[in-house]
Amino acid sequence: MGCLESHPRPRARVEAQADPRAVDVESIRICYDPHCYCSHPREVLFQYFGDGEMILGHYHAPCAYEDPAELDHYAVQDRCVVLMQRSHDGGRTWPQEDQTVLFDQRLSPERKQAFLFPARARRQTLNMFQPNAVFFFGRTFYPPEHVQTPVCFALRSADRGRTWEDVPTIITSPSGPGVWVHRHAPPVIRMPDGKRLLAVFQAGDPDHPTLAGAEPAIFSSVDNGESWHYMSRPIIERSGAGRFTYAALLLLPGGALHCYTLHIDPDAEAVSGLCNAICLSTSSDDGATWAPPVAITDGRALCWGRPRAGPYELVAGQPTLAGRFYRSPWPIRLHDGRILVIFARRRVPYGIGGIVSADEGRTWSAEFVIQADSAGPDMGYPVGCELEDGQIFVAYYAQADDGNRLGGTRYIAGARFRIETVSDAGAVPR
Repeated sequence: MGCLESHPRPRARVEAQADPRAVDVESIRICYDPHCYCSHPREVLFQYFGDGEMILGHYHAPCAYEDPAELDHYAVQDRCVVLMQRSHDGGRTWPQEDQTVLFDQRLSPERKQAFLFPARARRQTLNMFQPNAVFFFGRTFYPPEHVQTPVCFALRSADRGRTWEDVPTIITSPSGPGVWVHRHAPPVIRMPDGKRLLAVFQAGDPDHPTLAGAEPAIFSSVDNGESWHYMSRPIIERSGAGRFTYAALLLLPGGALHCYTLHIDPDAEAVSGLCNAICLSTSSDDGATWAPPVAITDGRALCWGRPRAGPYELVAGQPTLAGRFYRSPWPIRLHDGRILVIFARRRVPYGIGGIVSADEGRTWSAEFVIQADSAGPDMGYPVGCELEDGQIFVAYYAQADDGNRLGGTRYIAGARFRIETVSDAGAVPR
């Protein structure tokens, strides 16, 4: 059954009553090295602590940009270090002396085993509800021949990532070992009861044990993240055409829990209903059960200009179907109560966009452009936050048109901006 027929069209939720736009945009190069491939901050780590201090992680791998095989994402991750950077001025500067290697993927199997399964697994007692607490969720392939089932692990820090515990938490799929499970970096949800932590993972099942079959799964912890246990599925692909991925949770003050995902059909480009759209599922019982998903984007944005896409593009060194409208949504609840969802766009012009809801997700604005500065489609995976003065900070990876072959250097980019709404009465800064 094809994608267009297999997904019902939900009630329209995209409304352009007051179009937002990014203004006062300040572009930032966070980590650029023409001899390295820097990528995927959304997969690694991001947290804002306030007063301008934030931490950001990414995959940092040597790269000559000569052989397309070097750009394969698994090859990059296999030879990278997971690098954490720190800013004290709201993301404008990232001093080299504040860089930390969180994990080295080049470790020998013996050293990986010693790290993942230490002989003396004595855990620290940490309060992961206090404001300086932060989690890092990583994955590594161990042993090397088990390349389809990486080990998912977590480390905790109680001091803004300056020190980390020695013993990792190993997270397994609800179907048991040997089935794919991993997590990106959207914030862990700290429930108001002060006891439960919630996090969303991508997890497979016995019939679909690999990444291609992994879909969102809510896990909970009642011991400050020393262990994580499966709780529910917020959204399930039932059509057989693609899957839901890039899940991120957001807790609203009234107690509603949002789960944002992206549907991807590998055989189709068009956005129709849920197919290839950014989607929202909601829960009113702390994540135990979930309402049916709705699409909050429709692919018809005019802000990007005339759509342009050839039949194929080079992504990570390999030809692939061009023209993907959306990638990797990241929700942010703004100080004024609105919800901003930022996302990557892999259709020319390649960049970072956003949509806004002023009514807790019931209706959504038109899309707006934040940055359109990537030289190619191997980009995205944004993270971000709102600063105290109302500016928004985002970070992502992009391609630089700098003379390197295979589409240019992959580097970590950033931007600071404000959102301005445009109505018939004119521009109104928010």
